[in-house]
Amino acid sequence: MDRNLRLLGIGVGVRLFGNALYFPFLALFLHHALAVGYLEIGVIIVGVGLVQLPFNLLGGLLTDRVGRRRLILLGLATEAVATAALAYAFWLESLPGAIVAAAAGGIISTASGPAFSAYIADFAEGSERTRGFTWLRIGFNAGFAAGVTLGGVLISLVGFAGSVAVGAGVVGGGTALLFFGLEPSPFDRAVRASSSAPRPADPSTAAVTQRGLRESLALLVHDRLALEVLLAVVLASLVLGQWAVTFPLYVHDFLGISYFVLGLGLALNGLIVVFGQSAMTESVLGRRHTTIAIVGIGLYVAAFLALGVAGLGPLFPIPIFIVAVVIMTLGENLVTIPQTTLPSNMAPAGEIGSYNGAFALAGGLGFLASVFLGGWVLATVGNSVVIWTLLILPAIPSVVLFRLAARRLAPHVDRA
Repeated sequence: MDRNLRLLGIGVGVRLFGNALYFPFLALFLHHALAVGYLEIGVIIVGVGLVQLPFNLLGGLLTDRVGRRRLILLGLATEAVATAALAYAFWLESLPGAIVAAAAGGIISTASGPAFSAYIADFAEGSERTRGFTWLRIGFNAGFAAGVTLGGVLISLVGFAGSVAVGAGVVGGGTALLFFGLEPSPFDRAVRASSSAPRPADPSTAAVTQRGLRESLALLVHDRLALEVLLAVVLASLVLGQWAVTFPLYVHDFLGISYFVLGLGLALNGLIVVFGQSAMTESVLGRRHTTIAIVGIGLYVAAFLALGVAGLGPLFPIPIFIVAVVIMTLGENLVTIPQTTLPSNMAPAGEIGSYNGAFALAGGLGFLASVFLGGWVLATVGNSVVIWTLLILPAIPSVVLFRLAARRLAPHVDRA
């Protein structure tokens, strides 16, 4: 594997270490420290996310025009500054200030997201591309596991605002690491060369630099198969997204599990990825991405239903919680493989960034809807089994759409 892909994974790991010092506990802080209700938490997160959402697609279009490395570094630097502003807002206990800081930083960091995927796709194809995304995910979750393990302790020592401030410094360190060590991708070099020449020498670069924004969007809008898969991703994200906000709220407030045990469970999630993702990826190489996605979604459904059963009474909620985390993480390991690789495989020449941006937009839309849906269900439904039954329903049409897409995707596109 190219050293730049390994360095990118390490840099992302440092970034996630900083984020995980506070982000997994954010909903709990809003609820218990700022007295924000469950439904209001959903509204805030959805509102901030909606402002950022279009920048997934815009970032993808920019990635295909200005380059990968430039957007990666810009997004990380802005995230570090915005996280510092968020720490200050929480120190003042200013909810409006926190919302503004989160929205401002999220716009640029969201726009840079497709650049990470496109950077990896520039260096690898086929199964090597799948392995490259696996390495990025391992770095992501190694940082998350370390951060969330330390986060609970750090919050108890320096408070939530202090923990966010430490996170800002760590993200800044990750930015510096990539600034000094990450080389331009082959695409970045070709874009630089084409900007100083009357005509790009590389055909794929020519397709990028000479194609207008409207033409790129038209390619995507008229790609019915891509739109079908995008809809499947939105519906799947409605289910998978419950892990981020609804899950910790439910585990703490409905199952009565402490912050400490919750933090250990979240850390376990990251450790399973770090030590298991590579082996799981190798075990499914050559199989269909659509099949991998369906199996992964099924594991999420099983884990969420187990959590619902755990809320019925004194049925050993902590062991069930741990088992659910393991099952859900195995599902996450599988779903992430097509989620990260399939957009680049489906993209026409010169449109890797725009397709990754479109898929990120679809996933973000599903996530935001899942936050709102989860907050509404927690606020209005009292039975734990009914809660999770309602939250897993979108998995059914998502699986159907993935099966339909599998019949039409070319074998080399749908193979991991």
